[in-house]
Amino acid sequence: MKVLVTGAGGFLGQGLVAAFEGRHELRLMDVRDWTTPHEKLIGSVADLETVRKAVAGCDGIVIAHMASVQAGSYETPEAPFDANVKGTVNLFFAAAEAGIRRVVLVSSTASIGGNLRQGSFATRDLPLRPQAFSGIYAMTKACQEVIAEYYSREQQMQVAVLRVGYILSADDPNHVVDKYGEHIAVRHGGGTERRDIGLAARLAMELPDLGYEVFYVISAPEGARHFDVDYTRTRLGWEAQHDFTWMPAAKAQEG
Repeated sequence: MKVLVTGAGGFLGQGLVAAFEGRHELRLMDVRDWTTPHEKLIGSVADLETVRKAVAGCDGIVIAHMASVQAGSYETPEAPFDANVKGTVNLFFAAAEAGIRRVVLVSSTASIGGNLRQGSFATRDLPLRPQAFSGIYAMTKACQEVIAEYYSREQQMQVAVLRVGYILSADDPNHVVDKYGEHIAVRHGGGTERRDIGLAARLAMELPDLGYEVFYVISAPEGARHFDVDYTRTRLGWEAQHDFTWMPAAKAQEG
């Protein structure tokens, strides 16, 4: 299978891609250049003609791009809606044109975070309700899911939506970092290692009878207390490979 991965040069993408290497042919896309041994395309997902070139000849797509995390990018809607929303609908539109029927969308628990209260449990059928704390970012993730459901229903696409927690890298277990490069010293319940997201994406891409399905992907063991991670484990055969259990738990989670 030839798989296009968007946002492949970014913090999430570079960890996510590792799960596909050696198993699928890859075409990687990002707005900025980076070093990779795989076929790559530099361009914006907000440009439809570029996206049409990106999807040509592919069998599946992993949508993992997001607007830059540089300071101020989410203070106004222009950049995040161009990348996250316009870019996503361009990819689904071009995929439908090209006859591609399998897409994995990396979304976020922020898309339904407005439903959650202290001690609540997130099921897969919760209505979209963007988390106020995450503002414009959460709105764009909810919009992505609306687009994904529409194309699955109207174009008979097989779509997996991965609602992931706070994305971290444990490439160096002694120096866990987030996408801002900040060192994370304690384990939080929403912590999600980027390679674990990649594993879930690959397993969903390979699932023979995929429909339109939502999967919660949280690496930290506390995540299963608040999100339906068990469905992901059962349906995909997924298990976190980097669960942060070597780190001290945040005090609110102890005991």
